[in-house]
Amino acid sequence: MDTIKGLARRLLLAALLAVAVGGLLSACSTMPPGPTYTDDELRVICERRGGWWRGNLIPGYCEYQTASTQTP
Repeated sequence: MDTIKGLARRLLLAALLAVAVGGLLSACSTMPPGPTYTDDELRVICERRGGWWRGNLIPGYCEYQTASTQTP
């Protein structure tokens, strides 16, 4: 009789632990990730690399001039 109660208690604790872990993992997975860089940081990176920041026209856009090959 005691072994049945002990087994039932262990199964109940295991089930509660599984539910708690599952709830924690599902709650954390629904949070949206934060932005990697702010617009100001992106602008600084863009200008440092020789680009033109167009973030006021297109959010997060940096324009670069590519090398052109001109044939005579």
